[in-house]
Amino acid sequence: MPDAEIIRPITQPAALEKLARRLARHSILGVDTESNSLFAYREQVCLIQFSTSDEDALVDPLALDDLSPLADIFASPKIEKIFHAAEYDLICLKRDFGFSFANLFDTMVAARILGWEEIGLGSILKAEFDVQLDKRFQRANWGKRPLAAELINYASRDTHYLIPLRDRLWSDLQRQGMAHLR
Repeated sequence: MPDAEIIRPITQPAALEKLARRLARHSILGVDTESNSLFAYREQVCLIQFSTSDEDALVDPLALDDLSPLADIFASPKIEKIFHAAEYDLICLKRDFGFSFANLFDTMVAARILGWEEIGLGSILKAEFDVQLDKRFQRANWGKRPLAAELINYASRDTHYLIPLRDRLWSDLQRQGMAHLR
């Protein structure tokens, strides 16, 4: 994924509907969120990232009044949603939008099961894909608009590698007879 490629966050209801229809055609998605927890007393989800095998997309919930087109995506047992360290994302998505979830794969949990010493996403992506994420953006003020280009680039890269990472982890879990533990 080239750094020069900047993805425009979805801020319009019609664009969100189109994205939800595209996402629904896939059986596996990478997902992440960014929140403003370090900058607000009552934190909120400020960005939702999705990756498929052929697209990275960003949804700006601060610009949209209704995220219900995404509800069926998160609840679908037919679509596997891949997160890294899913617990916080799931809590925030449930709290802010009332989403329910089915068919999740957490790459951090899988890495723990496999006994990996480094389980942070940045460390894993460096080791597995020789990709260096600037994790300082994790602590950025995601509630501030407009989002800077480097934040948008970071956010899309955060999910871009989740599907191939999941495939590697799943293969290792199966090979070691631990797939049932995921």
